[in-house]
Amino acid sequence: MDPISFRVGPMTRQDGGGITAEKQPVNEMTHNAYGKSRVRLTKVTREKDQHVLHEVVVSIQLEGKFERSYTHGDNAEVVATDSMKNTVYVLAAENKLVDIESFGKTLAKHFLDTYPSISICTIELEEELWHRIDVNGKPHPNSFYGAGNEKHVAVVKATRESLEVTSGIVGLKLVKTTASEFWGFVRDRYTTLAEVKDRIFGTSVEAHWTYNDDNAAYQKAYEQVRSIVLEVFAQHHSLAVQHTLHDIGQIALERIKTVQEITITMPNEHRIPFNLEPFGLENRDEVFIATSEPYGLITGTVTRP
Repeated sequence: MDPISFRVGPMTRQDGGGITAEKQPVNEMTHNAYGKSRVRLTKVTREKDQHVLHEVVVSIQLEGKFERSYTHGDNAEVVATDSMKNTVYVLAAENKLVDIESFGKTLAKHFLDTYPSISICTIELEEELWHRIDVNGKPHPNSFYGAGNEKHVAVVKATRESLEVTSGIVGLKLVKTTASEFWGFVRDRYTTLAEVKDRIFGTSVEAHWTYNDDNAAYQKAYEQVRSIVLEVFAQHHSLAVQHTLHDIGQIALERIKTVQEITITMPNEHRIPFNLEPFGLENRDEVFIATSEPYGLITGTVTRP
């Protein structure tokens, strides 16, 4: 492309009465990306004594030398998004699906190794969680029940020189009926909230963490982070949602040496006491209204030095 390009703009009249085309500079395209979103994959690994079920939603975004597809309709370097979809299934057949992070790395490496036009490949993965059904106290080898809204998620962003893996948990709903306080906050003309030394603490945890090791044990780290979230939430005497969030992050980094940084988001899902006095009943801190909106939203990041 020439250093300066022009396009024909609106027709204008010159002073001499003739008509000429007004020339305008073409704006520069500074970024582009495209891909295939929400490819649904189910893989059953049939081991000798049990079946392992993985259900994953995969989204792919590619960046690279694709400008001419936008500017000239020239698709010579374009990998069809339908081909991306097919690649997910083919690579799932050709490789073990041990954890979603490793599968994301396999996909990213394939696209970068196969297509020279690609400079950045981003793979987003969302795993539906299935638990084994217990029958007579034993996990059934091939029957499962769903975990609800909770998901194991990951993002793999790769170039030919770098790799970044982020793992996460979303939709982990938790509630405790005591050992939670909130008091000592700013009081001014806008404050009506009462201070409490005992309250219900309900939340839906979202956590995302990065690694300092490209060969980390991703599934083990995910299971450890999830276990720490449950343990700390249950055992921590909380003086605020922020207080509990911080302890979860600190303990995660203390115990999992391959985790470099963790960001946790914990909405405060309120349970408001229902006033029974107008009905001649005693308020015994037993009946509440669960509210969905508005809610407090608390987030924090803990990073290893």
